[in-house]
Amino acid sequence: MSPEKFISEAKRRGFDLNPQTMRKLYRHRLLIPFVWVQNEPDRCLAASNSDEPHPNGTLLIELRLAREAGKLRDLAAMPFRPQLPFARQARFTRRWWDGLIYSWHQLHVLSAIAWVLDGRRETRRDGKWRVALPAPGPYLVDEAAGFRRIAIAATALDARYGTKLDPDFVHLSNTTFEQWSAYRASFDPLAVGDALGYSAEQAAEDAESLLTWAAQIDPLGRAWGRLARRAPRKAWEQLKGPALAAMDMRQTAEILLLFYEDLAGRGLAEPLAEPSSMSTHPMRERLSRRDSRLDQDLMSLGLSPHPRVVLAVEGESEQLHVPKIAAELGYRDAPELVRVLHLGGTTKDLQKVAALAVAPLIAGRKTDDHWELLKPPTCLMVAVDPEGKFAADKWERTREGILDEIRQVLRAQGAKTTEEELSLLVDIHRWSASCYEFAHFTDDELADALMAIHKTVNGLSRDDLIGALAALRKRARSGHHNVDIKNVWWDWNYEPSKVNLAEQLWPVLKQKIDRCREDEEAPIPEIVRVVEKAYRTALHWRDESFVLTAVD
Repeated sequence: MSPEKFISEAKRRGFDLNPQTMRKLYRHRLLIPFVWVQNEPDRCLAASNSDEPHPNGTLLIELRLAREAGKLRDLAAMPFRPQLPFARQARFTRRWWDGLIYSWHQLHVLSAIAWVLDGRRETRRDGKWRVALPAPGPYLVDEAAGFRRIAIAATALDARYGTKLDPDFVHLSNTTFEQWSAYRASFDPLAVGDALGYSAEQAAEDAESLLTWAAQIDPLGRAWGRLARRAPRKAWEQLKGPALAAMDMRQTAEILLLFYEDLAGRGLAEPLAEPSSMSTHPMRERLSRRDSRLDQDLMSLGLSPHPRVVLAVEGESEQLHVPKIAAELGYRDAPELVRVLHLGGTTKDLQKVAALAVAPLIAGRKTDDHWELLKPPTCLMVAVDPEGKFAADKWERTREGILDEIRQVLRAQGAKTTEEELSLLVDIHRWSASCYEFAHFTDDELADALMAIHKTVNGLSRDDLIGALAALRKRARSGHHNVDIKNVWWDWNYEPSKVNLAEQLWPVLKQKIDRCREDEEAPIPEIVRVVEKAYRTALHWRDESFVLTAVD
């Protein structure tokens, strides 16, 4: 990249440079231009490589042409040149070029010399800005030389290994896949390492140093950093400041490690040692390393898309009221917290729902006395009429059947947990009356709602309708089974819509919620208690890191 481009990229990483500062950094040998294209060629220095992918970038073409003509110079091997231009002057034409080229991999040294840049002083004299930097000690100059060594090696290896920084696909720039494949086939890592004077051991040492630096400067921290490293390479460009600088270092480190592994795969180096899963070894920070699944990384940040609670409700009325109640209580619409499931009756088989949505998924690792999970636990909350499988003499057996299905899923994964933890995954609430409507609304409220949505109500007066509802309620209390509000319109000329009825009843339910806010003694509707419990459980489980207790 040009000096102007380097300055621009440095600013994205939080470093404020200008041409005068670039010159001073060159003078102090902290940041020497990668190469200098001199006007006078030297045929003794001319070189070419026909196996490289055909360049399409303007600066890359200039670099290749200069190399083939013998115009490239290594300023690190030359004394300081005070007249070297770093910025266009007014007397030069638009076609002027300073001949200075920087490598993207040279951006890393800025983090090491940040204190020098912070101590910069600028003064204006004779109409010109002058820059003074603190004099670096020999240790910092040596460290800067090490960063330059890394930049040289990484730049030479970038065309071969930089394309695979995304583990899932090849990222190509300024070439075609066919050209890159031919280059890859002809690439000899040993010959390149010998030409650079760069050994596998040095590559591993430099990569570890870069990963250590990255961990130190990355403001994202370990959990967010793991998630950022999973993102596609294009997404990394959206980072800024030290987070972007840290990701740069990881990319260069990955190139060096891929080079090392290529040599190791050919028996030319020892395989990389596997760091302990419990350690904080720098190698655990490399881009291609995946110590955990995506779901686990999301879970550690409370961002898992898996719902913490599946709230299963029986009827259309409950299905319509639950999100309205949640909004009224101040809970946002977040399906990753609570997902509402419409059962459509008490005969539905919840065991398969439990197997798919609730049963814990084991990550495959057992640590001490617990299993690590792939996703956060999900609680199945069921709110139903006390009939069918959920009648007084059956609902506990139904719950046990759901829990047994979860046990079988765990058993298939080779895991077993305590009954105490297992019981937290299934919560059943049975309405205190025979159906949802009777448990939450009076006969007067139901009669008014039915008369509002039905044209004839079968010719019944309001008092008649209230009496019919009261008779049904009495029948349910006397022990009759399957008593539902639908029984009141069994012989009407057409059935009222349960959805329309729920809509008509919502203002009534909202008034009950408002009354609870004003009067602490006011009874809280059962459905409100269920919704509040569902969201409180979900919010609590969202911010926790979970494991499953292991038992023999």
